[in-house]
Amino acid sequence: MAIYKIFPEKSATLYSYYPTLNTGLDEILELGTYLTEEGTNEVSRPIIKFSQSDILDVITNKISGAAYDVYLQLSLANASQLPLDFTIYCHPLATDWNVGTGKSYNSPITTDGASWEFKDQLSGSKWFTTFPAGTTGSYTGSGVAGGGLWYTGSSYITTQSFVHNSPLDINLKVTNTITAWSGSTISNYGFILKNSSSLEFTTSSAFNLKYFSGNTNTIYPPCLEFRWDDSSYNTGSLSLAIDNSVITVGNNQGTYQQDSIQRFRINV
Repeated sequence: MAIYKIFPEKSATLYSYYPTLNTGLDEILELGTYLTEEGTNEVSRPIIKFSQSDILDVITNKISGAAYDVYLQLSLANASQLPLDFTIYCHPLATDWNVGTGKSYNSPITTDGASWEFKDQLSGSKWFTTFPAGTTGSYTGSGVAGGGLWYTGSSYITTQSFVHNSPLDINLKVTNTITAWSGSTISNYGFILKNSSSLEFTTSSAFNLKYFSGNTNTIYPPCLEFRWDDSSYNTGSLSLAIDNSVITVGNNQGTYQQDSIQRFRINV
């Protein structure tokens, strides 16, 4: 099994409570629902984009026609007040956005890029004024339109369900979306992650998940992981009595550098 990873070209979090706040340089992406001191129910949603040229390079020059799957992976930094079970939804975005130069703790806030209300506040471009066919977006409780614009087709929707004490890293199979991007069925504007509609903007939920962003200084940035079978072999004519065989990897070093290429020799 071959594995190849690519990393984001941009990421940010959209906060309904701060409709013009840009967080394009934050080290953390937040996914959650929360109750403010004013008693309003709010949400946060990460958006993340990977380079189209990087995606096409992997498919064309690395995978080279083999069947493949692709997974969107994010590593957990922190979590609080989790319900017993919940589901995360991932959609491809339906319009482009400007990453901006803001951080969530800037004072005054930075407003030069994507936020809840704007996909690019510098140009005054909102996420939507109407919904193109096959897309949708959101409104806050106070009626502010925004929170992204995403495709709703069932072939593009990916979910991951969590139960009590399950690992909270995100590992979403997004093969259908990658295939649509590579085949120009839809344009690559990235992904949006959100909670289910039954949990967002409700008084019954208040929990927060924090994941490392593309700007993290750790070794845990988000990635797209491509997986495919690149094995080749000749069956030959050797017959083995399996019960009496010992199979080992003769040159297994145990640990390997990222991006290294290793040949394993199987000894029997």
